[in-house]
Amino acid sequence: MAEAGLFNIADGILGKIGNLALQEIGLVWGVKEQLEKLKNTVSTIKAVLLDAEDQHAKSHEVRDWLGKLKDAVYDADDLLDDFSTYVLKRQQGKRGKQVSYLFSKVSQVTYNLKISHQIEAIREKLDAIAADKIKYHFTDRSPISIALVKVERKQTHSFVRKEDVVGRQGDKDAIMKRLLESNGVDNVSVIPIVGIGGQGKTTLAQLAYNDERTVKHFELRMWVCVSYVFDVKMIVGKILESATSSKYESLEMDSLQTHLRKRIDGRKYLLVLDDMWNDSRERWLNLADLLMNGARGSKIIVTTRAQLVASITGTSQPYLLEGLPEDMSWSLFEKVAFKESKEPNDSRLVAIGKDIVKKCAGNPLVIRTIGGILYTKDTETEWLSLKERQLSMVTQNEDDVLSVLKLSYEQLPSYLKQCFAYCSMFPKDYEINKQMLISLWIAEGFIQPLQGIQCLEELGDQYFMDLLRRSFFQDVEYDEWGNVISCKLHDLMHDLAQLIAGSDCSMVDLDCENISERTRHVSLSAELDSSWKIPTTLLNANKIRTFLLPMQPIHRVVLDKVDHEAIISSFRLMRVLDLHNTGLHILPRSIGKLKHLRYLDLSKNEVIRKLPSSITELLNLQTLKIYSCKRLEQLPRKLSNMISLKHLETGQCTGLTHMPSGIGQLTSLQTLTRFVVGMSSFEMASGGLRELKDLNELRGELMIAKLENLRNVAAECKEANLKEKQHLEVLTLDWSREVNNHVSFEEDEALLEGLQPHSNLQEFHIYGYRAERFPKWMSFDMALLLPNLLEITIWNCIKCIHLPLFSQLPKLKVLRLEVITAVEYIEDGSAESSSSLSFKGNPMNRGREGKEFFPCLEELVFFDLRNLKGWWREAPPVTNDNHGAAASPQRPLQKKESMPSFPCLSKLKIGICANLTHMPLHPFLEELELKNTPARLLQQSAMVAAGANLVYPLYLSKLKVMHIDGIIDLVSFPEKGIHHLTSLQHLSIENCPDLVCLTEEGLKSLTSLRFFNIRCCEMLKSLFKGFKHLTALEELEIKECRELDLSKDLEENVMELQCLRTLRIGDMPKLSSLPDGLQHVTTLKDLQISSCSNLKTLPEWIGNLISLQRFEVLDCPQLASFPQTLYSLIALEYLEITSCSKLFDTGQIKKCKNWSMIAHIPEIFIDGEK
Repeated sequence: MAEAGLFNIADGILGKIGNLALQEIGLVWGVKEQLEKLKNTVSTIKAVLLDAEDQHAKSHEVRDWLGKLKDAVYDADDLLDDFSTYVLKRQQGKRGKQVSYLFSKVSQVTYNLKISHQIEAIREKLDAIAADKIKYHFTDRSPISIALVKVERKQTHSFVRKEDVVGRQGDKDAIMKRLLESNGVDNVSVIPIVGIGGQGKTTLAQLAYNDERTVKHFELRMWVCVSYVFDVKMIVGKILESATSSKYESLEMDSLQTHLRKRIDGRKYLLVLDDMWNDSRERWLNLADLLMNGARGSKIIVTTRAQLVASITGTSQPYLLEGLPEDMSWSLFEKVAFKESKEPNDSRLVAIGKDIVKKCAGNPLVIRTIGGILYTKDTETEWLSLKERQLSMVTQNEDDVLSVLKLSYEQLPSYLKQCFAYCSMFPKDYEINKQMLISLWIAEGFIQPLQGIQCLEELGDQYFMDLLRRSFFQDVEYDEWGNVISCKLHDLMHDLAQLIAGSDCSMVDLDCENISERTRHVSLSAELDSSWKIPTTLLNANKIRTFLLPMQPIHRVVLDKVDHEAIISSFRLMRVLDLHNTGLHILPRSIGKLKHLRYLDLSKNEVIRKLPSSITELLNLQTLKIYSCKRLEQLPRKLSNMISLKHLETGQCTGLTHMPSGIGQLTSLQTLTRFVVGMSSFEMASGGLRELKDLNELRGELMIAKLENLRNVAAECKEANLKEKQHLEVLTLDWSREVNNHVSFEEDEALLEGLQPHSNLQEFHIYGYRAERFPKWMSFDMALLLPNLLEITIWNCIKCIHLPLFSQLPKLKVLRLEVITAVEYIEDGSAESSSSLSFKGNPMNRGREGKEFFPCLEELVFFDLRNLKGWWREAPPVTNDNHGAAASPQRPLQKKESMPSFPCLSKLKIGICANLTHMPLHPFLEELELKNTPARLLQQSAMVAAGANLVYPLYLSKLKVMHIDGIIDLVSFPEKGIHHLTSLQHLSIENCPDLVCLTEEGLKSLTSLRFFNIRCCEMLKSLFKGFKHLTALEELEIKECRELDLSKDLEENVMELQCLRTLRIGDMPKLSSLPDGLQHVTTLKDLQISSCSNLKTLPEWIGNLISLQRFEVLDCPQLASFPQTLYSLIALEYLEITSCSKLFDTGQIKKCKNWSMIAHIPEIFIDGEK
């Protein structure tokens, strides 16, 4: 990274010089001349750095020159950072009208002379190094030309021998299906194939290109290797050459395009554009316009490493080519690594080989490269040598996979190179948080403002997404709204990052052995604790800028105190310091000496109570992470001095009592996750809500906590100015004090009236609101004022009687209403007010004024709405036929009335709603959970499904998961209406004390059911009747059904369970023997029997369970012996016996007669002992 980063560090130096030159003349008196000379020197060096970077791999002398240059450039950067910090401090002193010796004119002149001499010294050092550049004949190069650098690349072709290809049949079939289908809108379709280097994209394209069906299907086939330089004229010439076997070298572009169109227009053709790197949509369209007149069904295959290229070129979803599966990887390895291309008899060599194959991550190029090396090595020692050196030989070979991957790296613009190399600071397979990575890049100075984009975070996001689209990142995780939150590096990409970073970045063990004095960025690969002392090797690297602890635990709190003082005092040039979860009790005052610091992570230090005032001297600090410092009571009073602070992560700091006065002056703040309203007092300078007034750059998430402390409600809420915070995505308002049940806090309504957020808000959460109703803007105008809301949570509002109108919010996806114990109806109107005529033939989905009822809602949660009676004050009917509606006990049947329905709802959870008897229709549910609700709610769904009308003929046919818990008046599982549950895979029934039976009629449609759990149904007497229909059942758990006697069930009811893998039976005192039908379930692998007090014997037929691997018998005191056939269960690997006193005598286990029947089992646990 040293070489890749030098160009951008030089850029940063020039930027700092430019900023300093703009300062007042008195401040830079005597310095400007030296700054100008330094600027000229750095500009001269910068001009040749890109060329020097290209040559450094080929010349030891160039590498040495760059090493010296790197040290000098870093020193210059540190010096200018000192000067910039001095400027910030002086400006801050002026704003505060402070007069001290430090800022007296005498002091200023003295400082200027000193800094002038230092700048002159570093400039002379740079001049001396720069003079040597003449020796190496470096050429000036503009960074814009980097994308046009020509790197020799092996040309691809269309031929591949089928017998040389392993494991790509499924991929080939998928591509062939796309090639042969002709149902696209356009005549010519583009199919991108995306994958990392060496994954086999070209091979897959070759397989499809040469398939007999392809030859017959297309009139014309053409193959072009595009590679790096995307020159339309050159590509058109290559296409013509492939089509005609003739060269078109001397023709101009106009003649070329004429020949091309004559050749392809009106013909069904296949064109492969292999190894595409171009990410300019304009250049692509210049070529694509010439190709679009082929006959219908023409196809273009584009192979690329970058999803960005795929998105530019593709007319369909890209085909993402994964690595080979393990078995296919081994098959390929066998072909290239062993004599005669087959597995040898040497089992040890095979074992080593399989370990090596695992390291190849399914990459065919890697497997072939390593296999080729091993082909000439026959001894175990040689193979172990390669394995234990982690395939280091491969990384040194010019033709290996890293060299292939490095081609991708070399095509990156310089500003992305150091960003990628920096990722070597994280361990392999580490989940890298996107926002954290961007903050680190900014702290290191890797991201500089561009014209038109001054927000570095936005620019950093573009950098990240660019690397992602170029396939440098993988295993991307998204939040529920589709935003990228984290990624990983493929192991090979990680190796490449380490190779590029060199000694500049070091991930080291606690002993820090592999570290150089020139190392600038350090991360520890192990957890830090109090036993760790800074090794001498690390102390010698005293110019480090980064100290990261990626391996510190996240969930477990470290209380063992690390020597923080030693870390802080040893490395004064740090930009990044990570001390999260290191047992920090007191942050040393010396933290204020780290004047270069941009990023400080103190999170998860749960015992720290106070931050030292010296932390406010960190004028360059951009990111301060203190989330989950749960005992932290207050922030420093002079926090407003930290004028560079942009990210203050205070989430889960539940001990904070207030915000410091003046925090509102930090107008660059983008992150403030928790703002605490303090109680006014003379002892503490508490900042009220008015501190939020000018913090309009806030983005992401903001929680305003302890709103009950607010006194001047109307004035402060208005001054909070939430309406202007257009970047906020999530807003949480929290009243944390317990509500007095006898008092209504109507001022909360006025408070919420003044906290109306900006219309861009996506999530809105309200906790502990204490008024009876919500303000007018929520009750009547929320759909207009917050049209972008995706999620709403209202929790613990026990005085609330009237809820806002949610049903018209156009984008709402998630609605959670929890612990709102007084509300009786979700909407105060009637069902008729939420329905009108015509919505694609369905009268049930339109709301008032023709608006759709919850047009996008996907998840709905009701929990502890104990007084909730229904959705509307006037109850609607329940449809039960094709013509009208069924009568309701609360009203007579009215002809052709219909209930509104959720058009998109897939997840519905209702708990502790004992009075709720009806809901709007939910025909497209995929997950349903009913807990402590009346049985009538379940019966409503069954009635609707039983009388399914023309609008919803397959009501609940998409339901996959159903949990029923605590429905105390449920007597039987509905027989009618559940015949549509053909997609149901998970069914759980718990705590239904009156449930007597599950009828055959109710079970026979559950042909997709895979997991069935039933427990605590004390009156259940019959179960297995109808189980013969559950042919897909894999797991069955039956517990605490005390009246159930499975031993009486007919054999035929169980014997059809031919997919059953796991059976757990427990707490059934009437069970005296296992049901005989189980002997036919030979697929059973896991059997548990627990707390069956009358079980005395196990049947002899248990020997038929030939697949049984795990057997547990727990708390069955009457069981006295095992059957002889238990010995025949050769697949059984684990046996656990607990509290079965008649089976074994204490202390004499191996002498008991039962021991001989189980002694063959590898793992045996008896009463907790192995």
